[in-house]
Amino acid sequence: MGKPMPLLSNKGKSFQGSIVLGKGFVLSSEQAEKLIKKDPRNKDVIFPYLNGDDLNNDPEQKPSRWVINFFDWDEEKAKTYPDCYEIVEKLVKPERQRWKKDDEGNEIIGTYALRKPLPQKWWIYGEKRPALYNTISELDQVMVIPLVSKYSLFEFSYTNTVFMHKLGVIVLNDFRNFAILSSSIHSIWCWKYSSTLGSGTLNYSTTDCFENYPFPKNNILIENIGKQYYEYRKNLLLISGLGLTKISNLFHTKGIQKDIDPKDNHVLHLKKHLQKTSSTDSYKFVIEGIIELRKLYVQMDQAVIDIYEWKDIQLNHGFYELEYLPENDRVRFSIDPAARKEILKRLLLLNLQQYNEESKFDTSDKNVGKKRSKSVPKTSNITLFPED
Repeated sequence: MGKPMPLLSNKGKSFQGSIVLGKGFVLSSEQAEKLIKKDPRNKDVIFPYLNGDDLNNDPEQKPSRWVINFFDWDEEKAKTYPDCYEIVEKLVKPERQRWKKDDEGNEIIGTYALRKPLPQKWWIYGEKRPALYNTISELDQVMVIPLVSKYSLFEFSYTNTVFMHKLGVIVLNDFRNFAILSSSIHSIWCWKYSSTLGSGTLNYSTTDCFENYPFPKNNILIENIGKQYYEYRKNLLLISGLGLTKISNLFHTKGIQKDIDPKDNHVLHLKKHLQKTSSTDSYKFVIEGIIELRKLYVQMDQAVIDIYEWKDIQLNHGFYELEYLPENDRVRFSIDPAARKEILKRLLLLNLQQYNEESKFDTSDKNVGKKRSKSVPKTSNITLFPED
């Protein structure tokens, strides 16, 4: 049937975070507070610095560090913030000037070949991502996802933040799209078309997972379930004191069902954790919370299937072995294998039909007067739901 194609309706809505390149840019909370206390103007160039570890392991999912950001300014403007400029000059400039160049004059840093003359512009990031920050400048929050993680888990984040390059930033900020991206329906698409690391870790690619994902149009009806699921999960993180990865481990373990398996590794870890940090009442709440979170997840999956109008697909949620995961960690709370196969088939058909429809109206310069470079099969017997 072919591979999914990038969709115009998703263009410009997903980005990789900034490649800072220079440890001297990064500050601890104490350093940031001291600099701002010394001169309140420093707030103009000091921002929270969010990374995947903050999202996955901190119950509050707050940035643990701060970062100096001179945007794309010239050096004279950067010097008008002398406290921060001097830090970067002392710690970043020598590091940048030690880097070598490739045959074309690009800087080589590890596996990166960067386009900018970094030794000459050492006070700005290796990759500033201006398109990202310009796009989100009018928004209060966006969705983010760690690009390398055990699970495909989306979270909302405030936009007055510098996002690390190991984060994907999705320029959507509503619970309708959160429900779609957090559902099993999008998750199986991610595992199908993204690469994975040897340990069964998902290497989420906004190009291979998001830009080609065929969103349904009529998604208003899933606003409430998306919000319910998100707020319940957020509360569970705070009550348990666990990060999102560990809560997800509990979510997917067979040791938590009507009958609790006291020997389950994740259950044992939960008990030890709560004994150190909370009361014994919290154990019962977290166990019940995991079971309730699964119920909300099932409702959310069903709501997403309904807006695609695929009511003939029986999801049959349960614990299944997923063949693309390591043998020692293969069981997940997911949908029936037959349903997964059928959903992937229909999503691909929908993608190809939507691509064909969008191509008729694509007036971008690269397509004017040109035929598509790839032939995409026509599709039939399927309803098209382009994203609004």
